Amino acid sequence: MYPKISKVKGKRYLRIMESVREGKKVKQKTVVNFGNVDNYTKKDIIKLVDSLLRIFEIEGYEKIDDDLMEEIARKNYGIRLIVNKIFDRYEMKRYFEKMNTTYDVEEMLKIMVMNRIIEPRSKLGIFNNLEYLGYTPVEVSEGKELEKDEVMLHWLYRTLDVLAENKEGIEKHLYNQRISLFNTTVDLVFYDVTTLAFETQQTNEILQMGYSKDKKFNESQIVLGMSIDQDKMPVSFDIYPGNTFEGHTFKDAVETMKKEYQLGKVIVVSDRGMMSKKNIEVVENSNYEFIVGKSIKQLKKVNIFDGEFIEIAKGIKYREVQYDNNRLLIIYSEERAKKDRADRLRLIEKAKKMLENNNVDSMNKRGAKKYLKEENKQNYILDNEKIKNDEKYDGYYGIMTNTKLNPKQILEQYHTLWKVEETFRTLKNYLETRPIFHWTPKRIKGHIVMSFISYIMQRTLELELEKNNIDYSHEKIRETIKNMEYSEVRLKDKLFALRANLNEFQKSILKILEIEKPKKMMDLDEFKEKYF
Repeated sequence: MYPKISKVKGKRYLRIMESVREGKKVKQKTVVNFGNVDNYTKKDIIKLVDSLLRIFEIEGYEKIDDDLMEEIARKNYGIRLIVNKIFDRYEMKRYFEKMNTTYDVEEMLKIMVMNRIIEPRSKLGIFNNLEYLGYTPVEVSEGKELEKDEVMLHWLYRTLDVLAENKEGIEKHLYNQRISLFNTTVDLVFYDVTTLAFETQQTNEILQMGYSKDKKFNESQIVLGMSIDQDKMPVSFDIYPGNTFEGHTFKDAVETMKKEYQLGKVIVVSDRGMMSKKNIEVVENSNYEFIVGKSIKQLKKVNIFDGEFIEIAKGIKYREVQYDNNRLLIIYSEERAKKDRADRLRLIEKAKKMLENNNVDSMNKRGAKKYLKEENKQNYILDNEKIKNDEKYDGYYGIMTNTKLNPKQILEQYHTLWKVEETFRTLKNYLETRPIFHWTPKRIKGHIVMSFISYIMQRTLELELEKNNIDYSHEKIRETIKNMEYSEVRLKDKLFALRANLNEFQKSILKILEIEKPKKMMDLDEFKEKYF
C-alpha cells in the first residue's frame, strides 16, 4: 500500500492505494480515502499517526517535532565507515597490532587518512577537528588511561615516525593484500618521478634546492620516485634529495621490485627522460622487458624519414627498425604534429616579445631562448635555421622496446603513461600532499607514507566503483563523503543521531563496500556503538 495525492479542481485529496493483479494486468485500488488534505491541521495529522501506531502496536518509533528537537552538533559518519571497511579489507590491524606502542597506531593512521581524503589539514588542524570525525581531543591525560576515541596530539606525530620506520614493510603488506584481495597479478609497471616542494629554503639531507617540476627555484624540495601498476595503484616509492637527477632514481626502483615483490614477467614503461643506456641495462639485467620513449633528434644511426610507413590507427603510422640490438618504432601522429607546431609558435611569440622588451638574459633556457641566437653581445635575433630544422620533426617520436608485442600493443602501453601522470596529480593536488608542514627527514618520510596509504585506500574505492560501472570523479567522491553527516539532537531529554538523507551515489558507495546503511534516527549511544 502507498499514499497518493490527487488533484481535483485545484483541491488535493489523499488516498491510500493498493496494487491488485487482475489476470495479466495490475490495477490500482483505493483502500482509504482521507478526503481534502487541506482541511487537516498539523495537530490532526499527529493524532492520526499516533492512533495508527497504537492500533498496530508499533514500538520504538519516535515522533519528531521540529519545535521540540534541538541540534547539539553535526558530525561526519561516512568517512569513518568507509575507511574502517577498507582498512579491514587490507587487514591493517593485523599489521599494526604487533607494534609495541602505548596507543593505537592504526586508529591514528585512520584519522589522518580520513582527513587526507575529505579535507587535508595539518596535524594540529586534524587534532582541532577531531570531534567532527567522532573523536575527542585530549590536551593532557593527567596520568589516567584514556577512553575509546580519546586522542592526544603527540600520538599523531609519533605515528608518522612509526610509518617512516616501517615504510618497506607497509608497502609489502599493502601489495600482498591487494594481490589477494583483487585476485590479480602485476605484469605492467609504470615508473615516474616528481618533486614535492616545501615552503622553506632550509635544507638538510633530503631537503635540497633543485629544479622543480612546477618550475620553482626558490623552495627546497625532495624527489619522489614511484612505481605504479596497470590499475593506477602504487606498488612502491622512494624519496631522494631534492637535487637528485630523476634518471638516477630508476636503478633503485627496479632493484626493489626485483628483490621485494617477486614479480614474474614485467614490462617497465617509462618516458625518454628516465631511460638512459645504463637504465635500460638495469632493466635487461633484471630479466624485465621495457617500453621507453626515444628522442628522434638524438638518433644518429638511422634516418627517420627513409622507408615506408604503415598506418596503425587513424592519423597514426609507423615503421620499425633495429637500434642498439632492440626494436625501435618510429611513430608519426597527425595530432602530435599539430601540438608540436602550436608549442613552437608559442615559444616563437614568447621570444619575439622578449626581444622587444630587451629582456633576453632573464629568459628561461628551456623556453624562448631555444629559438634565439646571439647577433652580438647585446642583441639577439630569431634563429630561423633552427626553427626550420625543428619543423621537419613535427609529429615524430620514437619508442624503443625489447618486447615481442605487436606495434599496436606497444603504442597502447606507452600511451598509458598518462596513468602515472594522473596518479601523481592526484597525490599532489587532490590529496594535497603539498604543502608539507614537516621539516625533519623522518617526519617527511612518515607524511609521505601516510599519503601513499591514503591514495591506496581511495584508489581501492575507485576500483570498486569502476567494477560496478558507477561514474565518479575525485571531487565527487570527496564532496559525497563530506556530506555523509548526522546530527546529534536532543528530544524529550534523550539524545539521538539523526542521519542526513542519502543520495544515490552515497547509497552506491555503501552498497558496493557492503556497509549497512544507518537508520534515519537512532539512540545516540547505540549509533556510536554500532557504527564507530
